[in-house]
Amino acid sequence: MLFLLPVHGFYLQWISGLGFNWPTWFVLTSFIVIAWLCWRNSRFVRLISAIPSPKGVPIFGNILQLTVGQVEFLRIVHREWVEKHGPIYCGWGGSRAIVCIASPELMEPILASQKLITKGKEYSYLSSWLGACMFLTTGKRWRSRRRMLTPAFHFQILENFFDVFNDQSRQLIKELEAAAASPADDGSVNVYKILTQCALDIICDSSMGRQVRKREETSGYLHSINRITQLTMERSLRPWLDNDVIFNLTALGRENQRCVKVLHDFTNQVIQDRKKMLNNNNVIDTTISDHEKIEENSSKRRLAFLDLLIQASENGEKLSDDDIREEVDTFMFAGHDTTATAMSWFLYCIARNPDEQKLLFDEVDEIFEHSDRQCTPQDAANLKYLDCCIKETLRMYPSIPGVMRTITEETEIGGYVLPAGLSVALLIYGMHRNPNVYPDPDVFKPERFLPEQSASRHPYAFIPFSAGPRNCIGQKYALFELKVVLSWVLRKFEFSLVDPTSPPVSASSEIVLKPLDGIHLSVKSRQPCSIAV
Repeated sequence: MLFLLPVHGFYLQWISGLGFNWPTWFVLTSFIVIAWLCWRNSRFVRLISAIPSPKGVPIFGNILQLTVGQVEFLRIVHREWVEKHGPIYCGWGGSRAIVCIASPELMEPILASQKLITKGKEYSYLSSWLGACMFLTTGKRWRSRRRMLTPAFHFQILENFFDVFNDQSRQLIKELEAAAASPADDGSVNVYKILTQCALDIICDSSMGRQVRKREETSGYLHSINRITQLTMERSLRPWLDNDVIFNLTALGRENQRCVKVLHDFTNQVIQDRKKMLNNNNVIDTTISDHEKIEENSSKRRLAFLDLLIQASENGEKLSDDDIREEVDTFMFAGHDTTATAMSWFLYCIARNPDEQKLLFDEVDEIFEHSDRQCTPQDAANLKYLDCCIKETLRMYPSIPGVMRTITEETEIGGYVLPAGLSVALLIYGMHRNPNVYPDPDVFKPERFLPEQSASRHPYAFIPFSAGPRNCIGQKYALFELKVVLSWVLRKFEFSLVDPTSPPVSASSEIVLKPLDGIHLSVKSRQPCSIAV
């Protein structure tokens, strides 16, 4: 605001020293003031200014209020401001406005629209890693990719993945048993770390065609995934890092580039391994056992996602190698990080609620009769109470706390006109914790999702996988995986808090809603583990 600066001798002398004479300075200042006034009184700003807004400061808007940790960010944006300003409010980051929405009625016009499908500008920060994948793109390219990839998640194909879910669950049981036998000094086990590795093994095996046996090859990948999502959130709260050139010159930008290289190297190897397997399809290897041949042939039959991409890339007609890597990167990330956090929050919720955990034990014991048999699709359908507990966990801790959209055409929502070009944040976590949508929102109540209680609920009141045309393409895959893995874990272990008087675990608002310092629980065997892997 140059016109507010005091004009005195020293200041004029300083201006002159920069090579500006007095008339030039006056013209430049006048131009800036006029431009600011035109912007401030534009229809775009006037429409947005009609929306309730937390009080900010000149130039910076609300940025200074959000220069906090990710835990505080979640509390302020999703809870405090929703409670104070209502289910629709506007926050300012300098001259940029973001309208936040936290009610199903107000979200529906955007999520259900076939036109308002453009992702928010913030997602472009992931483009150095994910390129122009289906998750980030829009328009014809998005529709084409979505149409091409949807068959990979058909129910009949997903049924073929149950063998993978069961096999990896057996390995998980072994690892949890070992961890429970050698807990930390306080008697706890960080289940989040173990479940993250399990989820990565499942996505590599079931959808990418690569069984990951060497944990050292995935440690760098998991670290880079975790860090790059943190860097994206940090960048989104620093407007001066919006420009790619400036960002790449900073320490954060250089770290981002290192993470991208690790992630690309890993997925490129996954793709090359699968291509090699497909190319050798008719070659008989006499050095492997009959059991290994059967396992490999079974893997070839059940794989769908990566095969579909490779087939589409023949002769480079539809997908280039970079296109394949972009989609693989996306599904590797989304397919393990979100399910790992969902499983971890689930175990945390039942550890805090032993009565509900007992009901889960009763259900799995009735269905599986204390056996070590596989969990089948029919079993998954019969696990009704487990389904309610998973959904209540996803209500309280949705894997994706919010999604961003860019309004591409003027839209009226809640009595306010949202102009084209505006960024909108759909606060899934904030809506799921809105007491006007869910009474007692901080209490774990699985019965909310019994048919008789959920039938009259707004269809957009529960959207852990988003909703509408841009909903999560892999949500059925994720729910099957959750049910199989958790049914195995509940057959074998019981979970409790090491210190029942400890405060709740803090959730960190990153791209994925992660526990700030992991999930540390007391893990005890319910029955002897006699599983052969």
